[in-house]
Amino acid sequence: MTEIHDIAIIGGGASATLLAWNLRHRHGLGCVVIDPTDQPALGLAYGTRSVENLLNVPASGMSALADEPGHFLDWLRRKIDLQIDSQAFIPRAIYGLYLQDLFRQARPLHLRARVTRLSGDADITTLHLDAGTSGAGYCLRARHVVLALGHFAPPLLPGIPTELAGGGRYHHQVWAQNALEAIAPEDPVLLIGSGLTAIDQIMQLRAAGHSGKITVISRHARFPQRHAPAPVLSAPVIEPGQCAPCCTAYLHRLNTALKQGIPWRACIDSLRPVTNDLWAALRPDERARFRRHLQRRWDVVRHRMAPRIAEALDVELKSGAVSLSAGHLQKITTVAGGLCVTLRCNGQLERVTVAHVLNCTGPNLRYDRVDSPLLRDLLDRKLARCGQGGIGLDTTRDGKVIAADGTARLPLHTLGPARQGTLFESIAIPEIRGQAYDLALTLDGLLSGASPQDLCA
Repeated sequence: MTEIHDIAIIGGGASATLLAWNLRHRHGLGCVVIDPTDQPALGLAYGTRSVENLLNVPASGMSALADEPGHFLDWLRRKIDLQIDSQAFIPRAIYGLYLQDLFRQARPLHLRARVTRLSGDADITTLHLDAGTSGAGYCLRARHVVLALGHFAPPLLPGIPTELAGGGRYHHQVWAQNALEAIAPEDPVLLIGSGLTAIDQIMQLRAAGHSGKITVISRHARFPQRHAPAPVLSAPVIEPGQCAPCCTAYLHRLNTALKQGIPWRACIDSLRPVTNDLWAALRPDERARFRRHLQRRWDVVRHRMAPRIAEALDVELKSGAVSLSAGHLQKITTVAGGLCVTLRCNGQLERVTVAHVLNCTGPNLRYDRVDSPLLRDLLDRKLARCGQGGIGLDTTRDGKVIAADGTARLPLHTLGPARQGTLFESIAIPEIRGQAYDLALTLDGLLSGASPQDLCA
């Protein structure tokens, strides 16, 4: 008879690590982590080797443990430098070491395989595994399964022929190992997207000795704002339940606070603890309205650059070595020595010839379009459904995956980016650490037979 595991976690990045740690250290529970990587805990976000890719939150705000806010800072001072300032912006590669340390402490059974299918009922789930190059498939059984899938490659962009994918000049996955090695120091480069992924690529290129022109194109032509000191407010500038749940009312409250002289960074930071509550109160049409008209404006003030990165980018922009323009990609064609990129800017077609194009549009949140046999199978068999607007997965308040008929048919939970189908904020460590803490408590209660009332007591 096949062994039945209490908890199986599918995915091996930060979300899986934080959940495994909480299960082990808060509840004395082991688990099995299933992911093909040989570097668990890092995921897409923290696998970078470049010291130029910095966290966009100071060290004091990056604890991986919900109930120990100083945990990461204490770890840094023990392991790296006793004198590290609490407001320092640490390389993501170092944060990756921190997560790997937590993974070792959690001591999960790590299976290097890929889950392609789930089957079973409300009591036991069978996980169908693909072992990869060996071609061997096998099964594993678990009482509870958690999807900790992390981020997926960016969406395919229109106008890019399939033959470019393997040509070495169009880089669809900029975080892939050695993705930028083919770029010569003097090569002109085009980046599609102007968020934090683009900033990371600019810094990484320059750190590697690249000196060529970098052109950045995005729909709104806005880079993220920079971090700067701001007062901590005693209450959010928009209190849930204190105004009408609509975008107009929220904007009015925010503008009122700004007119009162409250710094915008303080306003935005004050909303962090209540963002998901404010989002939950919006009707579906209001959420869609926000996505259409306000999402990018929010992103540039919410997801900020470390000051040192912002200063380096300012130098690049002032010298003309980096340029930023508003526009849409129309198509890319191969020409002698490079790529001809056709853009639509201000209603006019423009063409620029570059040696390389980097897709910096960010992770794909449309789970019905990602390259995942498991998600495709779950959606096809209606064991899961996408969240509003096709983003992430639809879940209950405690992260249980909802099937197409509105029920939770499998003992299947999720955390992290997948919960953006229901939540507004669900990709940053502060949200994930809270979800990991709560989900570990939920799973412990389910395994011990506690009632929902007991879990909330």
